[in-house]
Amino acid sequence: MTLARALAVTAACALTGCGTILHGPRQAVPVNSNPAGATVQTTPAAEGGTVTTPGTLDLERKHSYQLTFTSPGYSPATVNLHPNIGTGTVIADVLLTGLVGVIVDGATGSWYGLVPENVTATLNRTTGTGPERIEVHVGRSRDGQKVEVTTDGPAVQVEVKKE
Repeated sequence: MTLARALAVTAACALTGCGTILHGPRQAVPVNSNPAGATVQTTPAAEGGTVTTPGTLDLERKHSYQLTFTSPGYSPATVNLHPNIGTGTVIADVLLTGLVGVIVDGATGSWYGLVPENVTATLNRTTGTGPERIEVHVGRSRDGQKVEVTTDGPAVQVEVKKE
């Protein structure tokens, strides 16, 4: 029985490729954006291909993808991912598994790696030219008759209505 198990394990290793054994046909790709909280969609659409940054996409290694980052008030940003053959994996397939490993890894895409491995996109504001936040301090004058408005940022217009 022990010999049968050893033969089964040896056959299973011989019938798979090095890429399949080492990292499989899918790749986790971390995605980030500035500002954080952008929605990321993949083209072509992939299973689990929409995430919010920071996040991770789980993509098939053998396909090219276009990642589109969107966030309200910002222009969309795109990043292209493409498969890159790992020459070490191909050489190991040829030397260790022969033609079988080459066929298996070629068919499953396991000898590819998506490039870039980590993605960060910077989105540019589309609405307004001022800062995202203006801090305004409101208080009464010393004589209690006027409302004073001060800011360290750009000039702001404040309208005060008495009810």
